[in-house]
Amino acid sequence: MKGMNAILGPSGCGKSSLLDVLADRKDPNGLSGLVQVDGAPRHPSFKYTVGYVVQEDICSGTLTVRENLWFSINLRMSKEVLTTEKNDHVARVIKELGLEACADTRVGTEFLRGVSGGEKKRTCIGMELVLSPKILFLDEPTTGKPIYATHKACTVVFKVNVDPSLIIII
Repeated sequence: MKGMNAILGPSGCGKSSLLDVLADRKDPNGLSGLVQVDGAPRHPSFKYTVGYVVQEDICSGTLTVRENLWFSINLRMSKEVLTTEKNDHVARVIKELGLEACADTRVGTEFLRGVSGGEKKRTCIGMELVLSPKILFLDEPTTGKPIYATHKACTVVFKVNVDPSLIIII
């Protein structure tokens, strides 16, 4: 399953639920079956080694794009990782996602004008990519976005998928 994989189906058929099960985000009680990674049962720390971008854009509107990525990396990456290394991760992801022009712009809220919808979605993707996950789950990344933002998000995901060790599941 290396590369990019897509789960397709009509609304309400369980695509998000399947992603939740695969990413170990759903309580397995009442479920049957086996989820394996590279032919073996998932390690107990599996859910901490993957990235998961939910359908709704969840980031702080009062922070800049760069600050949101910094928040994510500082909250979830080991304290032993040097600040310079974290800086490098954040800068690399900003460049990969084409967010250089808006990196120091606030994301925005209902009351505060900020980045575009596509830039906000890419910020959410970046908040996961700064952690260098083995697998990146994207739950309907284009839902509710205008065609240009959808095209840009897809282009960015294809560009990020150049890393042969990263598995992307949409």
